[in-house]
Amino acid sequence: MSFAKPPFRTLLALLVGLGLSASLGCSSLEYWRNNGFKVGPNYCPPTTPVASEFSQQGSPFIRNDQVIDPQWWLVFNDPDLNVLIESLCEQNLTLKQAAWRIEESRALLAAQTTTLLPQQNFASGAYSRNQNNALGPPVSSDRWSFGYSSAWELDLWGRIRRNIDASQAQLDASVKDYDFALVSLIGDVASLYIQIRSLEERIALAQRNIESFKGSLDVAKAREEEDVASPLDVVQAESNLLLTQASIPRFEFARLQALKALSVLLGIPPSEISSLGNAGALPEIPREVVVGIPAELLTRRPDIRAAERNLKANFEAIGITEAELYPSLSISGNLGYASGEFRDLFSTSAFNGGIGPAFNWNVLNFGRIKQQVRASEARFIQLKLDFENRVLAAQQEVETSMIEFIKTHEEYEFNLANEKATREAARIGIEQYKAGDVDFGRVFVVQSNLVQAQDALVANRASIALALINTYRSLGGGWELRCSPGSENQAFPMVDSISTSSPGNTQPNIRETVPINAGLLEDAAPN
Repeated sequence: MSFAKPPFRTLLALLVGLGLSASLGCSSLEYWRNNGFKVGPNYCPPTTPVASEFSQQGSPFIRNDQVIDPQWWLVFNDPDLNVLIESLCEQNLTLKQAAWRIEESRALLAAQTTTLLPQQNFASGAYSRNQNNALGPPVSSDRWSFGYSSAWELDLWGRIRRNIDASQAQLDASVKDYDFALVSLIGDVASLYIQIRSLEERIALAQRNIESFKGSLDVAKAREEEDVASPLDVVQAESNLLLTQASIPRFEFARLQALKALSVLLGIPPSEISSLGNAGALPEIPREVVVGIPAELLTRRPDIRAAERNLKANFEAIGITEAELYPSLSISGNLGYASGEFRDLFSTSAFNGGIGPAFNWNVLNFGRIKQQVRASEARFIQLKLDFENRVLAAQQEVETSMIEFIKTHEEYEFNLANEKATREAARIGIEQYKAGDVDFGRVFVVQSNLVQAQDALVANRASIALALINTYRSLGGGWELRCSPGSENQAFPMVDSISTSSPGNTQPNIRETVPINAGLLEDAAPN
């Protein structure tokens, strides 16, 4: 039977005319045709207020005349940090979860795409034997059957196509969620690394001061034995020494906390990590940060791009719901064979089949469906406002991080001068105390000030580095690492290709995770 026969064309034209003439969301046949044979509005990306430049653009610490390096952590020029970030991409469990969410979305899109084809396809077969003893001698009969049936709902109003568009947008959003997780985790690893190195530098500084204070204590004891100094001098010298010694366990505790947090990010049991190679100082900290312009946030920040894709997916629900106002047309058919003898099952006389169109129209529920359309519109407006708020919040995050970077730099200049002055004051104080020109009370004060000034200087440098990391993280840098050459086979082993262009039946390539550099992380057993 041919679908092009007049009865079918007549039914199709009648349904389209009845649906559109009802004026239930689509004004005319012309609108329906020009709208791609879909009812409901079409999506347009929202416009959001974005400043033309950042407020701190004129600062000597801010630059916007260069392209932001996607691998921004290279500005620290620290090979150990680079190794940690490579290991993060290979082993972090949160990233692996996000990769599998992409695979889930890809499979759902592929499944949704098949709904454009006949939605129901069944093959069936059966055998039965009946026996009747009620009217005399037993009578038995066999029945063999085999057949195939199919049903296809035609997408007259775009409901199926809009479902596919929504699934595509959700897949896009899942990829951007992966990118956002990558950006956040790179920032977390870099921040923990800076904390660990700053604490190691503060521990080394405290150990140097301990040796210095031991020398001061020896001088105070010698002068007391010579009866040229008070016992109070010895007590004060011991106090300075003990206070500095007491700071080391506190620094070591904070350092171990940061190490354990880092181990989780790298997929290593916390008990298997105790150090980050040889203790070192803070890496090189650049004086400037490259920020670009605010408008770039809309295309660079993965969380904003994911929010826009989720907005698109929810927008399609308006047209999907509106399609329920119109009649649906389906075509169903079946063919099969039935025979009392198996040998005759596939004979011409055993064949049977049929095909025909049908329609369904929810004519008594227009009020309920219209309210559902309004609810979908209201939900979209809520998400649109949330998206606009997210864009504003992103600009605020960048501004705050930039200001912190600038102000901690300015603070550093004062702290550097203060440390130099207190170091000179401590040197002069010790010399004068040895000569008997001042009591140890003056030495106690200047040495205490020196310890505080030196520690504050290290903490200040760490704050500058952390502010720089927060700035680049708020700018959305780092996710491009996923798209770099070779990333599919090296840095991102869970999924060969995180792509939204061709969903299909490809399966993720599952590989063993690669253990991180054994020379960098000591006491870390390979997985």
